[in-house]
Amino acid sequence: MMLGLLTVLSCLAVVTRALEGDECRFGSGVGVCVGFTTCGPVLKHIQARISICNYTPREAVVCCPVDYRSRLQKIRQQADALSVSMRKCKEYQRPATVYLSSLKPNAEVVQKQAKQCSNDNKLIIGGEAAKWAEFPHMAALGYRDDPNEPIQYKCGGSLISDHFVLTAAHCIGQSLTTVRLGSLNLLSSAAHEYEVEDTFSHPQYSAKSKHNDIALVKTFEKVPFSAEVRPACLYQTANVAEQKLTASGYGARENYGASANVLMKVVLDQYDRSTCLNYYSQAGARRLIDNQMCVGFQAGGRDTCQGDSGGPLQIRDAENDCVYLIVGITSYGSYCGGEVPAIYTRVGAYLPWIESVVWGA
Repeated sequence: MMLGLLTVLSCLAVVTRALEGDECRFGSGVGVCVGFTTCGPVLKHIQARISICNYTPREAVVCCPVDYRSRLQKIRQQADALSVSMRKCKEYQRPATVYLSSLKPNAEVVQKQAKQCSNDNKLIIGGEAAKWAEFPHMAALGYRDDPNEPIQYKCGGSLISDHFVLTAAHCIGQSLTTVRLGSLNLLSSAAHEYEVEDTFSHPQYSAKSKHNDIALVKTFEKVPFSAEVRPACLYQTANVAEQKLTASGYGARENYGASANVLMKVVLDQYDRSTCLNYYSQAGARRLIDNQMCVGFQAGGRDTCQGDSGGPLQIRDAENDCVYLIVGITSYGSYCGGEVPAIYTRVGAYLPWIESVVWGA
């Protein structure tokens, strides 16, 4: 679930009721009383304790640095320098702040993050079942050739906006009809399903080599966000520093086995490029390119498998561990759960293309 802000008040003696524009004491110097909506970004940026001047029915009035306008301008300039996908990430994940009507003048407010998501740090073959709302971006792609037949979920994906799901290009086909979100079990009716409006495979995708195996699926309806349905963010660089990565999906639990139907997760290791090339040096047309990465489990027994294609390879955001960053897309492998690592598409290498399709950047 999204992070909320738990506001804890440590009230001091009331001296005056300072109004907006009045002087106040900010640290060891002089400040000015300003509405929290305006001053909040400054206080968060400098990680200052919040001192209440007064309050209105609309919001708290807080003590702000006298140069808050120039500070705000600098913050906006820094925000403008972010990529479109990172700005959207911050927008989608922005927590809701709860203001208490009982705020007293000259009180100090300490804001503490209260987790409202389900996750753990345990280390879909060899994996374990995911928890409710642990992967709120997880999507299942449904296919149906005949409208009289049931939908079959054959690929995964990641919700990255209110209209788009990120997946593998080899998952795109005419029979792709449905995006399913907020589901721990594909057999359950407790989920949200959206009709597919359009699909966008990378223009340089090769079905033979699986190079540039990345695509976007657009839903007809705008997806409303909730505790169990929320976009993930995109990793911002092609090279991934982290060695432990988490894959999730509804795929088979054994090689060529039946689909799990239950959302599974597994922690995998990133292989260095030289080791990866040793495994795939004889792969012919499927030679590795820089935009692919090798991930698996050295001892075997953990892996993604059939049905996990298009699903996310992810890490938690260091600033907010209720948010995941998508670093890779499940592309292909040689044998589920074996010692040979699977191949994933590096998401960070395709940011310009993703942003141009999703946000028109």
